[in-house]
Amino acid sequence: MSNHLIHAKHCKSPHRSDWYTLWPVWTVCAFFLLLVVFGIIREYVTDLPKKSDVAVVVLGNDRDLHLDPATLRPSELHLFEASVSGRKVKFIVERTKNNTIHVALASCRTCYRSHDLHYVRKGQMICGECNVPMAFESKDGKAIRNNCALAKVPHTETNRDVTVLARDVIAQAPKLPH
Repeated sequence: MSNHLIHAKHCKSPHRSDWYTLWPVWTVCAFFLLLVVFGIIREYVTDLPKKSDVAVVVLGNDRDLHLDPATLRPSELHLFEASVSGRKVKFIVERTKNNTIHVALASCRTCYRSHDLHYVRKGQMICGECNVPMAFESKDGKAIRNNCALAKVPHTETNRDVTVLARDVIAQAPKLPH
């Protein structure tokens, strides 16, 4: 009799249990994981503020806007930012095709809580909440096309100058619902 330990030989199973034999399962899991990641990224990107077609002209602190009306082309939107005592508010100036000059806050009267999401696209101010063009208020203070209306800012016009006071712009912002 021998003193050697008897080693039992293990038979290899015909079914390998190594990870590489399950590659179809790993491929399907990776595919679904990619779908979830792309879905999350897509939702995040759609919630980001849109970039405006028009650059913002930042006025100095307590500086009023003085424009020559001849520089305003019909249906061309100009975007400005007024600053008074650290408060900053964006506003727009536009000459319509019938030569009326409109000055308004660059924010929707109804969706003001989303004022950081509003943007200019193809010469129109777009509501960042509803994604529709905003209309200027008519003479009686009502919106022309839809609920998304631009809040009017008082200004003075002469043949040589359009003046918008920074304090008037800042004064209009608290009047909008938050």
